[in-house]
Amino acid sequence: MSHVRFAAGAVALCAAALLCLPAAAQSDLGSIQGYVKDPSGATIPNAKVTVKNETGLERQSTTNESGRYVITNIPSGYYRVTVTASGFKKYESSGNKLDPSTPMALDVTMTIGSPTESVEVSAEAPALQTESAAVQKVVTRQQIDSLELNGRNPIFMANLVPGTRGGNLSGLSFSFSQGPNNINGARTQDSLITFVASM
Repeated sequence: MSHVRFAAGAVALCAAALLCLPAAAQSDLGSIQGYVKDPSGATIPNAKVTVKNETGLERQSTTNESGRYVITNIPSGYYRVTVTASGFKKYESSGNKLDPSTPMALDVTMTIGSPTESVEVSAEAPALQTESAAVQKVVTRQQIDSLELNGRNPIFMANLVPGTRGGNLSGLSFSFSQGPNNINGARTQDSLITFVASM
């Protein structure tokens, strides 16, 4: 009997401890990271990296001994990236788009010269994102407005997300429990979709 009471007490204690743990919150903040290199491809340590968006938010970082910098917890938007290092011209890049909850990789190649001189470039088309295995996409308001919702089921908006595959009308259910046929290859019953209706 004492063993049963001890086990029950241990279970209750573990449950209470789990309830005290803070829940992991999702965030739409992203990061800008990369390497600063010289013309030969060697990395440059202790280079000063500054990012600034259209609202005036500004963050700074310094490259480590491997020439890598990371600036985290910044909101989405268009950023101007400035890099300065002793013996090199100032590097400036504008129009760098950072999407929500996404790491953006921006490697910089410095040009030898006076720090009073500068090299300015405009952001090119985004390269393949190799910093994370996450599959992400920003869904625009225009896409949502143009989407036909069978049975006025808002769960079908999940089909706009990369990695989802929609079903067909023969398997259509008008309940809020049905979404895409599968998400990233998983069976429908293995996926949990939640939604919050705002008043």
